[in-house]
Amino acid sequence: MLKLLIVEDEATFRESILTMIDWESEGIRVLGTASNGRIALEMMEKEQPDILLTDIRMPQMSGLALIEEVSRRGWDLVPVLLTGYSEFEYAQQAIKLGVLDYILKPCNPKQVREAIMRAKLKIIYSRSQHQQVDRLERQWNANVRAIKEDRLMKWLRSVKPLDPGKMAAEIKEYGIQLADKPALVIVFRFDKKALNALSYTEEDLPLLRYAASNIMEETIGERFAGHHELLTLEEQFVLIANVPDGLKLEDFHDGLEPIQRNLSQFLKVSISIGVGGKHPLTQLHVSYREAEDALSRRFFHGSQGVFMTTETEHSEPDASRRMKFQEDFADFELRIRESLEASNYSDFVIEVEEWLNAFKEQELSIQRIHLHSYAFINALIKEIKTANGEQAKEAVEQMESFAVQVQRQETFEELSTLLTVVIQRFVEFRRMKKLPHKTIQHVLNMIEEKYMTNLTLKSIAEDVFISQSHLSTLFRHEMGINFLDYLHQYRIEKAKLLFKQEQGKVYTVAKQVGYYDEAHFVRFFKKWTGMLPSQYKKQNGF
Repeated sequence: MLKLLIVEDEATFRESILTMIDWESEGIRVLGTASNGRIALEMMEKEQPDILLTDIRMPQMSGLALIEEVSRRGWDLVPVLLTGYSEFEYAQQAIKLGVLDYILKPCNPKQVREAIMRAKLKIIYSRSQHQQVDRLERQWNANVRAIKEDRLMKWLRSVKPLDPGKMAAEIKEYGIQLADKPALVIVFRFDKKALNALSYTEEDLPLLRYAASNIMEETIGERFAGHHELLTLEEQFVLIANVPDGLKLEDFHDGLEPIQRNLSQFLKVSISIGVGGKHPLTQLHVSYREAEDALSRRFFHGSQGVFMTTETEHSEPDASRRMKFQEDFADFELRIRESLEASNYSDFVIEVEEWLNAFKEQELSIQRIHLHSYAFINALIKEIKTANGEQAKEAVEQMESFAVQVQRQETFEELSTLLTVVIQRFVEFRRMKKLPHKTIQHVLNMIEEKYMTNLTLKSIAEDVFISQSHLSTLFRHEMGINFLDYLHQYRIEKAKLLFKQEQGKVYTVAKQVGYYDEAHFVRFFKKWTGMLPSQYKKQNGF
């Protein structure tokens, strides 16, 4: 855990920095606070921080004087400055002294956190670099590394077994750390939703990849004792490793979880892992394909998993089963079109739900699911274009933006949520010029007034004097979404507003919008926003 010292002469602001962020969850331990540079220097003589967050102007010893003294003593830390607009010239001077970053006051928690996270990444990168520079200088130079990685990727992308003699020559020529023994391939991929929820910029990503690869190397090395190669690509890492004698494929599951745990602890990122089977070294391409196929299962089973190739093995359906599925699928799509043409939105929603369930039951390829999803949204766009006016134009633009998002959905659950929103927006457009049924209008008013209470379909049905089943059908028909989904969406939108206005704690906001179980609230918040409440607050600086 990295150590942080906060130096600020304004007591209120100093305490605010100390408490506005959960530093320990970010992998930071606060050594303490000081009101001026002289006190800070005395503290650092006892225990040096890794990161120094200091104001510029302070009594007795300024922030600049403190940084100069730290530099003179040769202490290895990363300074970050707090400065007002009137002190900007001093900030420029501090940058010349090696200050990583400066934060203009007044500032919010997001700005402070982002600056400290950049400092943290720099330290991880710098320390990893210092530890390995001697070994890397002896064994590699940039050109040899690039050539070796290119050669390894050609092995993985081969369509036939490799020539043993040629492989042996290339292993020797390029210093590849593999032996002529059975090997496997493991693919690690960042989970984009979790990555996007963090504050890393495009400039930070190379450092992030470097830091992640070093954490992985350190963890992997314990198991493979040098007989492996780790490739760092744009969005994923590929491990090629000889399988130690006596190690079974199923043993890898528990062995890979420490990698996920360490990346989560130190970098706040999550990864999914696909493990290929054990094959002769000349058939690495088979293991690579198996690892990619295994990893594709995260689309149906969720992120942050370890997927083994044995889990993906299943017999191909025979011709009659394939024909039956194609007929059923065509029937689904026919019923969807008929419901749409008849403006029967209740049946339309039900048919789409069954259509989506068919995707999951058959575990179609991701590419086919994407194509069907694009075609579905395109059909809705064509339907909207039959109307005229500015509202139709705006609806088309919104649908086109949804279509762009299809391929970004990493799991089936995320895609289903997106398509649910698409349907809701489409039905809203079609009903825009039509007043809702008076009973449903009354229900909407009740939700608006009582969403923070234990509101149920049963209690509302009793209030409007109709049966639950009839109200459920009527609500879906009128609104294009079932009652519970509408209520959850409404509550989550209110929660987002409360986070913005009051910056409240998660459990407090949960109760204010009608969730008395915090875990229940967190689950639905993630379902409808794609991120946890804590991630949403950090991303927006609340």
